[in-house]
Formats: sequence, C-alpha cells, structure tokens
Amino acid sequence: MEMKVLGEQDLKDILEGCTVLGTGGGGSPEEGWRMVKKELKAGREFRLVGLDEIPDEGIVPMPYFVGSLAGEKVKSRYEEGEAARSYRLLEEFMGEEFAGVISTELGGANTAAALATAARLGKPIVDGDPAGRSVPELQHTTYYIMGIRMAPFSVVTPHGDEMVIAKVKDDFQAEKIVRAVAASLKTNVGVTSHPVAGRELRISVVRDAISHALSLGRALRTAREEGRDPIKALIEAGNGFLLFRGIVTKASWQEENGFTVGEFELEGCDKFRGESYRVWYKNENLISWRNGEIDVTIPDLISVLTPDGYPVTNPNVEEGKEYVVVGFPAPELWRRPKGLEIFGPKYLGLDMEYIPIEKRFL
Repeated sequence: MEMKVLGEQDLKDILEGCTVLGTGGGGSPEEGWRMVKKELKAGREFRLVGLDEIPDEGIVPMPYFVGSLAGEKVKSRYEEGEAARSYRLLEEFMGEEFAGVISTELGGANTAAALATAARLGKPIVDGDPAGRSVPELQHTTYYIMGIRMAPFSVVTPHGDEMVIAKVKDDFQAEKIVRAVAASLKTNVGVTSHPVAGRELRISVVRDAISHALSLGRALRTAREEGRDPIKALIEAGNGFLLFRGIVTKASWQEENGFTVGEFELEGCDKFRGESYRVWYKNENLISWRNGEIDVTIPDLISVLTPDGYPVTNPNVEEGKEYVVVGFPAPELWRRPKGLEIFGPKYLGLDMEYIPIEKRFL
C-alpha cells in the first residue's frame, strides 16, 4: 500500500474498530481519543504505511501501556506521555533511529498510544499488529509464536522512573517484571518492546490490521448514520457471528495482580429468549458459555456492543442493560500449535481441543 495520511474521521473509526477488536480490553477508548486528539490539535500528521514500505534493516518497535482499566490515574511527569518516552529511551539505549511504530494490540487505548507516539515523533505507523486483537499478557504476541524475543525493552512510569531491560529469560519472565512494576505502583506504565527489523516484521505480524479496524469502525458509523442495523453491518464487515443478545443479570469484577478479572451473565431476549449467556474476562473476554456449555474460547474474539452499535469495554458492562455479543475468527497465526499453546483453551486451564468459531455455526 502507498502511504496514507489519516484524517480525524479515519482515526475515530480506527479507534472504534479497535475497541470492537479489543474484546472488552485494550484500554479506554476515551483515553485513547484524548491522546490522538492532542496530537491532532498540535498539527501533527498520522501516516499509515504498509509492511512492505519498511526497509529490511529498519527497526520498528511497539510502544504501549501495561496495567488494567481500573488502574489509578497519576499525573505524569512527561508532557509527551510514558509510551513516547519509553520509545525514545529504547532508541537511546540501542543508539539507532527507529523506522516506525507498530501497535502492540488492537485496542481503544493501546492502538491510540502507538498512533499518538508515531505522530508526536514524526514516525509512520505500520499497517500491521502482533496480536490482531487485544490480549492480556506480554507473551501473547505473534512474535512469540514466530520465536522473536521481546528484549531489549524499556519501561517508564508516570512518576519519572525509567528502566531498560537489556536481556530477559523469556517473554513470560518479561510479563512478570513489567506487571509487577505496574501492580506495585497501582498505575499504568509505558513500555516499548520488540525492536524488530523490517524483514522479520513482514512475516511475524497480522497484516493490514489497522485497515481492518478502520473498516469495522467505518461500518458501524455509516450504518448508524444511515439508519441501518449497525450490528449486522459489523458482522458483515468482519466475517463475524451473532453470539447472543440479552439483558445483563449479573456483573462483577475485581483487581487481581494488575489485571481486571470478572464476568457477566445475560438473560436472552428476541430469538434468544429463555436462554442464558456468560462471559469471563481477564482484561479481555476470553471464554463464553451458552446455556451452561462452552460456546467460544480464545484465540477467537468475543466482543460486546450496545444494541445501537457502540462497543463496550470491561468492566463497563452494567446490570439491567441490554447488550449484543458478537464473535470473530482469530487471525491465522493464533491458530497454529504454538499460538494455541499460549493463548487457547489450555491457557484457560481447559482440557479440550480448540474449536474454531466458524465450525460452531456450520
């Protein structure tokens, strides 16, 4: 693809699509829009480039935030924000000017963090993503599936603490280190990791991920504007499935070691009347049950929207309100054996084989 300059409407559509693909996690889209709007107001440009536009030797890392949606808001010591500072810190450590930015996951705040960092630093944002959705832990990346290490990586806190981890045992250890910092400070921290060269990047991430989010957000918005069914438009645009529609009867969550962990139950309405549905999440919606039997599991996507087509993040699902649950197939990389090993039913402690979402609808 040729470079595309993203306008304000494009950016709004991208973040709405990312919130759908965030499956309840991925950070607050309101916070994400604040980050993006700040750079727009400053007159900065958002440039989207294809994976093939990155030079073979060009380094593209990913800046993002780690913590939970329930983390405390701390006034930052960084005018540019912790994610942008962590990006520059890693550049300083490696002694190299990076070629661009890639998002860590598709989510309302973490994709926005990558977009805003790219705009602020004058870098292009790459049309790809090492998750193709939101994921709870740092090892949950297509990089891990492809054997690409996370280190060196940088961590910056809003209090002004800066650190670079030059080496780490593995991505699981990296997750423990970063999560411990975020959990102990009870706030979100900025991280930049996976400084990957262009030639590796092209074969290790989900292609056209930002464009996909844009198409989903645009489908929702235009359907709403034209008085069409936004849920139907979303399902068509994303090759998805209607999983359930109902009123939430129970909703609970708690903070556990830097994660927002919870579940909610729905009582069916319309064609689902007389049925029940339950969703469990760890930052993201990871498994659902229909009438007490397992319905959908990771790596496939479980997303919740209002009936008028606005995606909802956890833990903002409210008792007594009506919601629609939709599902989407996971990107192909996640369906490989190593992907399912770290982010499939076994990650949830289930003794069962993964069943692709589309097979449940044959």
